[in-house]
Amino acid sequence: MNRFIFWLILMLALNFFMHLYVFFKVSIFWSGRRNFILYILSFFTSLLIVPATILLEWSNNFITQLFYSFSWLLTGSFFVTCISLLVFQIIGGICSIHRTYLTAISLILSLIIVVYSFLNAGKVEVKTVDIDNFGKKLKIVQITDLHLDPLTSSKRLPEIVESINSLKPDIVAITGDIVSHNTLISPTTFAPLKNIEAKTYFISGNHENYIDKDKVLKLIEDTGVKVLLDEVDLYKGVQIIGIDYKRDKNKVYDVLSKVKLDKKIPALLLLHVPMDVRDERVKLILSGHTHYGQIVPFNFIVRIAFKYMKGLYPLENGYIYVSPGTGTWGPHMRLGSKNEITLFSVE
Repeated sequence: MNRFIFWLILMLALNFFMHLYVFFKVSIFWSGRRNFILYILSFFTSLLIVPATILLEWSNNFITQLFYSFSWLLTGSFFVTCISLLVFQIIGGICSIHRTYLTAISLILSLIIVVYSFLNAGKVEVKTVDIDNFGKKLKIVQITDLHLDPLTSSKRLPEIVESINSLKPDIVAITGDIVSHNTLISPTTFAPLKNIEAKTYFISGNHENYIDKDKVLKLIEDTGVKVLLDEVDLYKGVQIIGIDYKRDKNKVYDVLSKVKLDKKIPALLLLHVPMDVRDERVKLILSGHTHYGQIVPFNFIVRIAFKYMKGLYPLENGYIYVSPGTGTWGPHMRLGSKNEITLFSVE
């Protein structure tokens, strides 16, 4: 809890200074007056996420859903604008261009980027990955980090399920973070999962731990999806190992040391956070969590935090694949990354 409060305060503080910087730069268009009003504007706009989240948890309706989505979109827009203004400020320091023109160009560019990022976040592409030496010929589909939001979840999940079925997989793996709000924990939210026409497995991510996790897992199981919590299941000649959310690699090894695996049968490991887990019995690890940064330049920060951040990486006895995610968290925006449904053709 203390860690959560620390990161919350840090995020809100950074958000405030980001808003303040944007307002100060834009204030040149009203005679350059920089006064107490800018601080008030920055304070209220940067904190909109807090009342929006509280209201959504208190009463889930169209107005609160719209307010919540708008508050996050505003935050994402200010972030893009802040980065753009900083870049053009550097350009202005190098070139002798009037700051008013630079600010105007920066704001126009920011608007274009925000619109593109918003539209890009509404798309989901199917990526095919071929993997040899798995030991069994199968089609496996992975979706992860959907972070279903209150405003679009009723439409988004059925569309994803339809796309999954069109690929005719043998196995579907959902590797965590399907929802991030208690208001979405209902049979209606997860009902589309019943329509997946392949054997489906689910493991928890970090966001399930921030809400009523037990209820989420129960409702997912009610749809016919197999929830794996530090256990293994055998299906179509493949051992599917599901790890409950963990950040500590030693705890993952503890689970692997306890589950009973047949060395002659290929094993698929579902692990929300990508880790350098080495086990000769595991031929493929499917992970998510990183979102590939979701919005540039966060991908550079993610690259520092995670050894594996996106795509396929060879390991000593197999591979690990890190999906950029099938949805978005926070702002409904994707810049420098894409939502993805991953189809693995293994043999």
